[in-house]
This record gives sequence, C-alpha cells and structure tokens, in this order.
Amino acid sequence: MEQMQIGKFIAELRKEKGVTQAELGQRIGVINKTISRWENGNYMPDISVIPILCVELGISANELLCAQRLQDSEFKMKADDNLVETLNNIKTLKHEKSIIDFLTGTGTGLVISCLFSPDSIRRTISLLVGISMIGIGWYKKAKYDKLIFLYIGEYDKEH
Repeated sequence: MEQMQIGKFIAELRKEKGVTQAELGQRIGVINKTISRWENGNYMPDISVIPILCVELGISANELLCAQRLQDSEFKMKADDNLVETLNNIKTLKHEKSIIDFLTGTGTGLVISCLFSPDSIRRTISLLVGISMIGIGWYKKAKYDKLIFLYIGEYDKEH
C-alpha cells in the first residue's frame, strides 16, 4: 500500500466523478482539507471512512488499497497481498511495542533498585544503564506513536 499512489488514485477518481474536494468531503463526512491530505499522500483515509469513500468513488476497498482498478482475475490475488501486508504491519507494531515495554520496564527496575543499593561503581553503572534504557525506550516510543498516528491518519480532525 503506497500512500502517494493511493492519494493520486483518489484524486483521479474524484475528478472522473466531477466533484470537488469539498463536495466529496461533505458526502463522506470529512472536511475538504482531509481530502486534500489524502490526495497529496500525507495521510491515509481512516478505516471507518474507507467503505463510504469507496461507495462514493465506485470502487472496492481492495481497489483503493491497490490504487488501481482490478479485473476479476487480479482481485483475489491483490486482496490476499493486502491482507498479508496488513498482518505484517500489525506483527511489526506488536514486536516494536514489546521492545519498548522491555526497555522502559527494565530500565525503570534498574533505576529503582539502585535507590536501595550502597554507593559503588556497580550502582553507578547500573544507574547509567537503566537511564539509558529508559531514554532509548522513550525515543522508540515517540517513533512508534508517530507511526501509529500515520496509520490512523487524521481521525480526530475528521470527527
């Protein structure tokens, strides 16, 4: 699923229908800026809007995600590809979340345990490792959140 290609496909279909961004947005319950963001490839349509958008554009969700009209022979194969890609994205997100939880949890445990340890070089090293793990976890969490917001798009702004 290439976001830019999907955006261009939405723009092409909208223009074929002879409607403006504002008209399409009004029909599906979003503002014209949202349509513009989709067409520019900045965001993807929210999952709750995709069925309505597809009806308005006269395509299937599978065609939207492939950014092309599909013949019957291609349809099942492309649907399977889209499903596999989505499942891989979910698997990647779950794995990333597990790493974030491990880093921040273990780092916090190390820092807390250092509070009750006598002063020593081991305590200092453990404290530095714990703080580093928390920092790396927070950094990865920020990247993770950005990716999640990219996937869900502008849901809050649309509703």
